[in-house]
Amino acid sequence: MNDASTMEYELLSPSLVEHPAGTTGMDAEQKTVFAFVIFLLVFLVMLMVRCFRILLDPYSRMPASS
Repeated sequence: MNDASTMEYELLSPSLVEHPAGTTGMDAEQKTVFAFVIFLLVFLVMLMVRCFRILLDPYSRMPASS
């Protein structure tokens, strides 16, 4: 490789981009995805708790027979 192509690669390489000192390394898209995954995990836990409650006492939600 010649020096020009090596220099272009180094300039365009995303791994070599330096972040400002105050950032945590997460951009807005990563924060959005992280929040969405946390929301899905909370929703999954709520569904699991509901299913286990139904499995443990399936007749509690049924109306009393007359």
